[in-house]
Amino acid sequence: MVKGKRVTIKNKLRFMVLSIIVLAIFVVSMIAVIIMLRIRTRSKNSIINERYDNVRDLLYEKTTIAELSINEYVRYNDMAASLAEMIYDNKDQYINKEIPMRGIDSPEVYSLQRSYDNMDVDKAKVKEEMSLLANLESIWEPMMKESGNFIATAYAGTESGFMISYDMNADKAEYSEDGEVYFNHKDRTWFLEAKKQGKLIFTDIEQDYFGRGLSLTCAKPFYHNGEFAGVVAMDILVSDLQKAIIDMDIDKNYDTDYAFLLNHNGDIIASPYINGTIVTFENINSPDSVFYDLREKIMSSDSDLEHSKGFYCVHSKIKSLDWILCLYIPEDIVLAPVNSLENIIRFIIYLFIAITIAAYVIVYWIVGIYSKKFTEPIENLEKDVKLISGGNLDYEAQVIGNDEISDLAISFNNMTKSLKNYINDLTSLTAEKERIGAELNVATHIQSSMLPSIFPAFPDDDKFDIYATMNPAKEVGGDFYDFFKIDDKHLAIVVADVSGKGVPAALFMVIGKTLIKDHTTLKTDLSSVFYEVNNILCESNSENLFITAFEGVVNLETGHFTYVNAGHELPFIYRKGEGYKPEQIKAGFVLAGMENMKFTCGDLYLNHGDRVFQYTDGVTEATNSNNELYGMERLEKALNENCDKAVTELLPAIKADIDKFVGDAPQFDDITMLGFEYK
Repeated sequence: MVKGKRVTIKNKLRFMVLSIIVLAIFVVSMIAVIIMLRIRTRSKNSIINERYDNVRDLLYEKTTIAELSINEYVRYNDMAASLAEMIYDNKDQYINKEIPMRGIDSPEVYSLQRSYDNMDVDKAKVKEEMSLLANLESIWEPMMKESGNFIATAYAGTESGFMISYDMNADKAEYSEDGEVYFNHKDRTWFLEAKKQGKLIFTDIEQDYFGRGLSLTCAKPFYHNGEFAGVVAMDILVSDLQKAIIDMDIDKNYDTDYAFLLNHNGDIIASPYINGTIVTFENINSPDSVFYDLREKIMSSDSDLEHSKGFYCVHSKIKSLDWILCLYIPEDIVLAPVNSLENIIRFIIYLFIAITIAAYVIVYWIVGIYSKKFTEPIENLEKDVKLISGGNLDYEAQVIGNDEISDLAISFNNMTKSLKNYINDLTSLTAEKERIGAELNVATHIQSSMLPSIFPAFPDDDKFDIYATMNPAKEVGGDFYDFFKIDDKHLAIVVADVSGKGVPAALFMVIGKTLIKDHTTLKTDLSSVFYEVNNILCESNSENLFITAFEGVVNLETGHFTYVNAGHELPFIYRKGEGYKPEQIKAGFVLAGMENMKFTCGDLYLNHGDRVFQYTDGVTEATNSNNELYGMERLEKALNENCDKAVTELLPAIKADIDKFVGDAPQFDDITMLGFEYK
């Protein structure tokens, strides 16, 4: 055994106490850390939810304002379209209004302006219609003032080929040589879609015709006597839309830089400032934009809360335009309180570590002082025990104090006295055991010498071959076998098993073997032999032992084989072409079991090459570690697997098969086998 590094009790005690304290501090620290981490998680979720609720409320308020603003545009355009239809249907109720030509240097004030679809339009033919439609100014002018100039331009394009508008950008128009403005409004999206759909529409975002930036158009068709007459429309600049919806100060807690609009295609049409720089329509929709992934999530998600690339975003749909209004907050702003909490947690963890180290040092010093007082008596006892263990059994350990250590010293002294007595007893017992062992060894040799053990047993006789083995479970066994010639023509074989083990069984075996051999003669049949032997054994059987025995006599010239069985195992008979099979013979009562028992003989004929295999129950009852018996079936299989072997090779093969089956399990019974071949 390899010894490890020596560790003193003092160090063990110190380590034990320190371990308990450190473990306690560690457990408390871990519980505290887990609680703080849970608080952190819950706080983070609470903060995010609170921010989310605030931003969501702000978003819904802005969405409501946006809806109201869009509804205003719709209302204005509905009023303009209704007025246009009233003008066409009630021409006599409206006066003609002249729309003068405007010069390039005209002041930038809102006024009526006119343009024609192309130069081929009959201006005289449409003059009256244009003068009547000029009455739209009566609704456009107050509409512009009411919206706070939010509407950039209001206009109406007719199917007859002219368009009137109310704006202040006439000086930016392109004039022809005759001083008129020609503008093909029939090719414009707002005119074509409104005419096609027959209802109020909003166009997609596009560049304003007059270069004022991005704009969208609200347009609605009007009719005369059920026929399409034209379209009234108004332009809304995206920059103005952003001022109206995105840049309104609703909540002082949130900077309006954190807002943007998406159209139904997912394009950002009103964008925030990022790091002091406005994000344009082109670069905000680039895959390199920080909002690109966020925009994809918004367009494909059913939730109104998204998280992407360091932003939390809440969004809501403006149903009138099928647009999405989005408010977002950078993650570092949302999680600022959480980060502060994490710093506190980190400080507490470091504090626990410092406390643990300080406690370890202090306790180490204190335990060292007390452990020395505790271990000093043990060290003294160790010295005394070394003297005793060195062989000085007359020495007594010193008893100091009145505690467990003093009790241990007293126990050592008592142990020393007991050890001296034990050594004396052991010396006597060893001598006795050696004497018994020597006697058993002599008994083993005597028993072995009583059994035939020289093979071949009859080297000068070639009429048969015989071989036998006996393996006792103890020093001496109760099994025995025997074979002897009654005369030159007759051979007797005996296999028997005495109940019990050890010396009594061995002595009873000697008696039984001697009686059977002495009573076996040609003049006495085998049933009479067992009858006489049985009565003699019953007379002197004070130990109540009994013998199972099988005896057979073979006529070596004729092959006639007579036998008698006293409660013994069935023999196996081998015949050529048939293999080994158990011979179903009647088994009588055991020997020494009851006086005056009668036994029945049987006989059979052996042919050239036939064999007899007899054994004791130690073969079939051999048991493995799973408490399984070797059994008759395994024995028959093993015999037939080795049927081509001579009896001198057959018995070792069967014993090897039994050993393989039993494995490491102990042998509980004697194993005896005898093989005979008739030649």
